[in-house]
Amino acid sequence: MKTLNFSFATKLTFDDYVHDHSFALRIIPPDTESQKILSCSLNLYPSVITKQTVDAFGNNVTAGYIQGDHRFLDFDIKGIAEVDSSKHSTFLMPCYRYQSKYTVPSEALIKFQNELKEKYDGNAFDKAVYYSDILSEIIEYKKGVTTTATTAAEAFDLRAGVCQDFSHILISLLRMDGIPARYVAGLAFCDGETHSWVEYWTGDHWEGFDPANNCPVNDDYLVISTGRDFRDCAIDRGVMFGRYTQQLQLVRSVLS
Repeated sequence: MKTLNFSFATKLTFDDYVHDHSFALRIIPPDTESQKILSCSLNLYPSVITKQTVDAFGNNVTAGYIQGDHRFLDFDIKGIAEVDSSKHSTFLMPCYRYQSKYTVPSEALIKFQNELKEKYDGNAFDKAVYYSDILSEIIEYKKGVTTTATTAAEAFDLRAGVCQDFSHILISLLRMDGIPARYVAGLAFCDGETHSWVEYWTGDHWEGFDPANNCPVNDDYLVISTGRDFRDCAIDRGVMFGRYTQQLQLVRSVLS
């Protein structure tokens, strides 16, 4: 078990004024079998009244509304957590067995997975490690070539991407092999931003694996949200009115 101090801050800046802005933030880490949140404070600017709910995947959701004109939304959290990666969740939602929007495989990815299956057999752990080893050899970790809208099939064709892309490809491969898998967004030892990794179903519990770093998840990882893919775990979502044409995002995080 390890005690972690964590902080995370995001600044959203719009290039023109917006108004009637409804937003939902998945930023407050949940209490789970493997982590206990000892303290967590959330700050929002502009300051507004918010409502705390929990979505279908067990993620904490902070919902709010800003009526007047504004050109930014800043939010940050700071807290302390106890993490014990030797403890595991034993609840499986059936949806994790099936491909989702970001993980639907192309013909090329299906062919690739079939070729791998013919060369190797093993349990869920063995396959997660094997697939991740292969991905670390053929996929280049490279920023700027993909976006948050890039799918597993697209990243596989590019042979490049970031942690989100590695996670989507591994999830797609595991699900094709009949192994339930889910996407995890959180904070980790390796990033100054948010990170993502994969949890796969062993048959009786969830285990974490980080394909971008090709290593099992340990006590240096803090879960913020889980879901079928990135779409279920996006830190911020919103609907607003205005003449803005783009939204700039500045993110920083610390985990120690």
